[in-house]
Amino acid sequence: QAGNIYLADYGVLEGLPTALIDGRPTFVAAPLCLLHQRPDGELLPLAIQLSQHPGPDSPIFLPGDPPWVWALAKAWVRSAEFHVHEGLT
Repeated sequence: QAGNIYLADYGVLEGLPTALIDGRPTFVAAPLCLLHQRPDGELLPLAIQLSQHPGPDSPIFLPGDPPWVWALAKAWVRSAEFHVHEGLT
């Protein structure tokens, strides 16, 4: 297909200290998101991994996964983008 492929790498968030809730640390994802930009400019996610380290505990989420699973993976990427934008820029 025509267009461009991009990798959004939020590795800068890995190991970031987080708040405690009931004495337990909260989770901040450091995802990798593969994106396709179509010729018309639309940017579509192709694959999402919520961790920087591949393996059995770090699945790759795809658009063909159950809709709520894919939506949740995209929500974690949006959260990571927020953390980078608000905390580091």
